[in-house]
Amino acid sequence: MRIRSSRQTSQANVPLRQGVPRDSSDFHVKLDVGRIRWADLTAMRVLRQRFFLDQPAHRLSSGQPFQAGLKQLLPLAGSRVRVFVARLERRPVGYAVFSVASTDRRWVLDGIGANLGVYEMQPVWEELVHFGAVAAGLEGTKRLYARVPAGSDLTPVVRANGFSPYANEVVLGAPAVSLNHATSRVRRQHRSDVWAIHQLYMATVPQPVQYSEALTSHHWDINPRFSPSSIQAGWVIEEGYQIAAYMRAESRPDNHVLEFVIDPRHGELFPQLLAGALADLASMAPRRVYVATRGYQQEFVKPLLDRGFSVQLEQQLHVKYTTAMARAPVATVVNFPQEAKESSGKRVPTFLKGSSKDPASESS
Repeated sequence: MRIRSSRQTSQANVPLRQGVPRDSSDFHVKLDVGRIRWADLTAMRVLRQRFFLDQPAHRLSSGQPFQAGLKQLLPLAGSRVRVFVARLERRPVGYAVFSVASTDRRWVLDGIGANLGVYEMQPVWEELVHFGAVAAGLEGTKRLYARVPAGSDLTPVVRANGFSPYANEVVLGAPAVSLNHATSRVRRQHRSDVWAIHQLYMATVPQPVQYSEALTSHHWDINPRFSPSSIQAGWVIEEGYQIAAYMRAESRPDNHVLEFVIDPRHGELFPQLLAGALADLASMAPRRVYVATRGYQQEFVKPLLDRGFSVQLEQQLHVKYTTAMARAPVATVVNFPQEAKESSGKRVPTFLKGSSKDPASESS
């Protein structure tokens, strides 16, 4: 079933040549925005301007319009990708790829691109993101997310569609994992640690970020058989009977992606935590390592730089809340007329005494 909205059938502002100011002489073209079709696949291979988002958590096929579109079109149950295409006179000129999380059905913008020659691409991107937001809302999605590189042309696109930034992030990378010796304080995550890790997150992460991410304790579950090409692992350091530092890794054939949560009062534990995680990862085949640090974790950037990591990317994390119409019950007062009855005795209920006008009374 094809999804349309009023904007998707209206004139989209895609006429402007790059570097030319907007004026009244600009003409307009009509864009057709919808879900990907089989006829669009070939064009997806030749679109030149592409952005691969959701870094560094992306997979090799994430954000790729051809591979993602093929998954969506094949008759496979439970496809978790959504590909939307903008067409000009039936010719694809842009795309947007969203992935759908299996836990809470949140949508993440994985990739976007366009090919309009000398014309601006921003209006096409705006139409694609808008269509994706409408489609997400119709599927019952409450939140959409987008990681946008700092200073990118995509920033005004997501802002125009109601996305709001809630955190910034610096991604650091290193060519490979060097062999390290873990301290005895670092241990592997157990299944019983999930609740304690979530409590650490709730106690250390700023509340606006918590509200935006809306994570539950299940987010910290570790599944060693996450997928055929991805393995998860976690490490913790305890202080007393509480977890003070946590790091998790998702390992893929081409890289390891690390994220961490740590109590700022125990920041000195970070080098030990990192060494313990890298020691375990060194037993696997060499591959590149990425560590994502949030704006409220900036004090841990220097220890990473000291270990040979370098800044790869700076980006902003955005969230958009979808809205849905809800019908509220309206209380209606209905007055039922009743006949006046004679006063009854205080000790005997009226329905036991009966009356001449009561069909259930003996006198009737």
